[in-house]
Amino acid sequence: MNGLNTTTLKNQLTARRERLQETIKYVPDPIKLFALLQQVDSALERIDTGSYGICDVCHDPVEAERLLIDPLLTVCLDHLNHHQLRALEQDLEFAIKIQRNLLPENNLTTKGWEFSYNYTPAGPVSGDFCDFIKLDDGSVLFVLGDVSGKGISASLMMSHLNALIRSLLSSNLPVNEIVTRANRLFCESTLSTHYATMVFGRANAEGDVELCIAGHNPPIIINDGQVTSLSSTGLPVGLFCQSEYGLINVNMQKGDSLILYTDGFTEAAVNETEYGENRLKKQILKSAKSNAQKITEDLITDHKNFLNGTTRMDDVTIAVIKKI
Repeated sequence: MNGLNTTTLKNQLTARRERLQETIKYVPDPIKLFALLQQVDSALERIDTGSYGICDVCHDPVEAERLLIDPLLTVCLDHLNHHQLRALEQDLEFAIKIQRNLLPENNLTTKGWEFSYNYTPAGPVSGDFCDFIKLDDGSVLFVLGDVSGKGISASLMMSHLNALIRSLLSSNLPVNEIVTRANRLFCESTLSTHYATMVFGRANAEGDVELCIAGHNPPIIINDGQVTSLSSTGLPVGLFCQSEYGLINVNMQKGDSLILYTDGFTEAAVNETEYGENRLKKQILKSAKSNAQKITEDLITDHKNFLNGTTRMDDVTIAVIKKI
């Protein structure tokens, strides 16, 4: 059944059914709700009989990412009618607008820092996310991450996780505690098939940086011509609800840079040869004395030169944070 977790789906659908039955009692004209209730009952029956996720027309599996968004689907993309196709196109257009609006101001300069990023989805929408958040005390929170999967379902999970993180900022906790709480909330509110890797940090004007690295590609720091990779401080977010996360503290001096990136950058391959972390480090060293925007642009140019027209198979996001 497309690798979906049927137990979790059944529990979610059962909970939706109970809410529907309760709502019907108070709605003056519940005809549409009764029709929706019948669809939920039908989906639960298909789960019990083992036919859930199979297209009614061709009997091939329905796309898993579509079922994660709408568990009541009964036909695959190949057999949508004209109105269903148009509705899907409109949803995609809306998702693209929402995702673009979630991106932060680029080439941001604040007290003692420059922040720059490049965000390139492999398709219309992306499971990567990036954010810079200025706080009242003059420090800046930053996050870069990658939700498992691709397409609309991954982009929805990305938006959900981004919203969870922002909702926790008022608690004024260390960044690892924010990630610990976001992990618990994300784990409890999504399917077990969803998880995300990310780097979450806080930088103050003096150059002190707190970092929490949740199963993500190792951030790279360049200091006085030396390149260092930082190790993970915890598991990806969403795998286990009770996971706890450690903290790395670093001090960055004028001219130092911190580079964050998703695996789509280093794992991009040509003829089975990956771009790789070593090439990334070499390019960072070449651009080390430039500002954050120029370092970002040079990295993207080198990445495009490496691909030489080869189609990217994954989203690519990279961020550069430079002490000035």
